[in-house]
Amino acid sequence: MAPTKYHRFRGGERCDECGARQWYAQDAIRYCRNGHRLEGFAEHEGDEDDFGTQGRVSRKKKEARKKVAVKLSGDEGRELYLEALQLVLLRQVWWLVHEKGFPTDFEEIVRALWSLRVRNLPLRESGEGARRRKGDDGAESDGYASSGIPMSSQSGGTTGESSDFDSSDAATTATTATWAPDAGRRWKLPKLVDTLALCYLGCLVRRLPATTADFCGWAQKGDIDFLAAFNGIPRNVRDRLPAEYHRAFQIRDHIPPGRLQTAVQELVISYKVNFDTIFPPLNYVPILVKFITELTLPVEIYLAVKCVAEILGADYSYPTGGKRIHAMDNPEVLLISLVVVSAKLLYSLDGVERPPRDHQDPRGMKVDWAKWQEAIQDNTNETSSSLLRGEEYKTAPEDVLTMDKSKLDDYMDWFEKMWIGDREPKTAERLREPFMEQIRPSNSDKPDEQSNEDKEAERIRNRYEAVNSSMKLVEPVLDSEDPEMVEKKQPRDFCPVWRTEEDLPDAAKVLYGTAARLAAIPLTTLIRGATQVETRLEAWCNQKVRQERDTGKGKAIRIGDDSDD
Repeated sequence: MAPTKYHRFRGGERCDECGARQWYAQDAIRYCRNGHRLEGFAEHEGDEDDFGTQGRVSRKKKEARKKVAVKLSGDEGRELYLEALQLVLLRQVWWLVHEKGFPTDFEEIVRALWSLRVRNLPLRESGEGARRRKGDDGAESDGYASSGIPMSSQSGGTTGESSDFDSSDAATTATTATWAPDAGRRWKLPKLVDTLALCYLGCLVRRLPATTADFCGWAQKGDIDFLAAFNGIPRNVRDRLPAEYHRAFQIRDHIPPGRLQTAVQELVISYKVNFDTIFPPLNYVPILVKFITELTLPVEIYLAVKCVAEILGADYSYPTGGKRIHAMDNPEVLLISLVVVSAKLLYSLDGVERPPRDHQDPRGMKVDWAKWQEAIQDNTNETSSSLLRGEEYKTAPEDVLTMDKSKLDDYMDWFEKMWIGDREPKTAERLREPFMEQIRPSNSDKPDEQSNEDKEAERIRNRYEAVNSSMKLVEPVLDSEDPEMVEKKQPRDFCPVWRTEEDLPDAAKVLYGTAARLAAIPLTTLIRGATQVETRLEAWCNQKVRQERDTGKGKAIRIGDDSDD
């Protein structure tokens, strides 16, 4: 006897008596699996004459269901945000190691810094349940306090990268808070800019001569993952990430000057207060040489900077505390301020003649600042055939009408990379459609990094040749032997102090502006830092004059002897 063939009921149907979901047919009658007869069914065989009489069957096409990912919230959403941020940091480190040639142990350094950054957050321990977290069992959480990162998330209050930061740079208030959640369970989460700051701190630990301006330049050009970091996050992660954290990844089209410096300073203070971690000073010698060569200044500036730094007692370390942190306390701001102040002291920027006293006086050479400005401007005009990488965001709507094909292609490539990504594939195709018939050079035709470095070196060499050919020797002028004139300071001993941008002469305005862009800081910050350096120098000079005057009057200064006899 052939085995009974069972069939499944259609969706939602079952036997009315026993609830069985399978049935079988016997003698043109249908029964459930347990033998109950099912009503309303009669099986019959069709005749041969009825073959082919059925009309055309049309089936309704089912609409494809779009899977909607469940948005995470609460602690799960915060942890997913941290995982996405860690992925961005991992890509940044990978690029620095494999593309820029950073040492292999650089990844271990950044990983250790990241572990310390998230240590006080109540993250789930690996292999444990969904709700048991570090610190929930009542144990002490190390009792650390730190300078709070201004991003917290409690109930939809997370904000993205903001350009509103303390750019006054007269002084920065260093307040302290804890990275651990407070009584309201607010998490002090890191921002996207903190990933670049952590990489920079790794350079400090490893003594690598990289500046915040370098990181800003790599990010602006799109070399390191930052501005378009949201497009690099996997699609399934983006779909499950809460909307408030989408804004944290979707930043503006550029990094405001000084923004990265602010993030670095906050982290330095936080690591000191939380974990008593002090970072080594800046490896300033290669950076100083780079600043001088990029500004096309004479080599005598290097010695002048060393002398002034020794007078000020600068160690090029980031401050780790205090109620107020001034502009010149930042090592990079201090270094670029020393460069412009040294150029101001050695080579007059205001057109006033300050001849040297003798042949050993460092003011024996005169720079033609008009020729220097021409050399600097020629450097920027050489790349006018194409958009400067990293400055595409400066393109205004009216500029598109006057762009040539090369610049328009550069701008469209940047726009597609920054704003389209893989979220709407059809959008990218529609944007490319009008330009498909145009012949464009392939990416292989673009010069590689080595050729760019060679061109940059050749450009700097040409600028130095133009500036050095215009420099002139200045004959020394001896001081007057008149006793009354000896007591007075000569006009060449005075140098004006410029406190605002409006006070700067033409040559000084170009020098200060170029130096501020080179260091990726606001011009007002550089002016304020240079003013603070000059104030400290003036105080030192006045102290030296008083000491010489007291020595000349026969006063004896004894150190370490407080006895009255």
